[in-house]
Amino acid sequence: MIRGDGFAVVAPGEGTAEALPSGNGSIRVTIDDAAGCRNLVQRLVEIRGPSGEEYATPGSEEIGYIASGAGRLLAGDQTLALEEGTGFLVPPGTPFQLLPDGAPLIVVSVLSPPPGTAESVSVGAAVRCVAVRAAQRERLPAGESRYFKLLVDPSVGCRRVTQFVGFIEQSRAPEHVHTYEEVIHVLDGEGTLFAAGERIPFARGAGIFLAPGTPHCLGNGGRGTLQLRGVFSPAGSPADKREQ
Repeated sequence: MIRGDGFAVVAPGEGTAEALPSGNGSIRVTIDDAAGCRNLVQRLVEIRGPSGEEYATPGSEEIGYIASGAGRLLAGDQTLALEEGTGFLVPPGTPFQLLPDGAPLIVVSVLSPPPGTAESVSVGAAVRCVAVRAAQRERLPAGESRYFKLLVDPSVGCRRVTQFVGFIEQSRAPEHVHTYEEVIHVLDGEGTLFAAGERIPFARGAGIFLAPGTPHCLGNGGRGTLQLRGVFSPAGSPADKREQ
């Protein structure tokens, strides 16, 4: 991990993967309080086959994104289809299963608030799991040669965070700051994080943490489009920023 003043970059594959009890997958924490992040825990989950296990996180919303593969989310009487590019919300304390269809299911998962913290979330019985496909969402501008698509946010029942996918062409935006805490997973491409006067290269699979008020920008360092999945807390719009 490279950690600086208000930011951290975690290399692809960094950290220890813990096996699921079934042995059919693993969970690897990529960003948590070790990176300086207070409100979010980002994890990379690989599910290689049916496990029969149900998961639930009391007090924490779970916000997932399918980075690779396809499958189903089962929660009570709900069955939600999942495919690459799908974001989903699981309310606090809701037991659920993730079942891959053939190839392993790779999920970038964020918990908010972190498990075991005092800021637990309680929800009513009416709140249910939700799946949102990026392919069906509107492209929203975020500056020159970059745009984003909103996935999970308060409009679908999420209370604490906003999840989006971002696309950056061959460009570098002016440095700016946000009022929220943000975690990023690099889905495709490579680039450079400019933050607090430093330049840190990153590649596909990297994790990035940005604290509120940290001057930063992301530059595309490759030939194709840089693709990111971001989650920030408190919820809002990825376009809300103040240029430096």
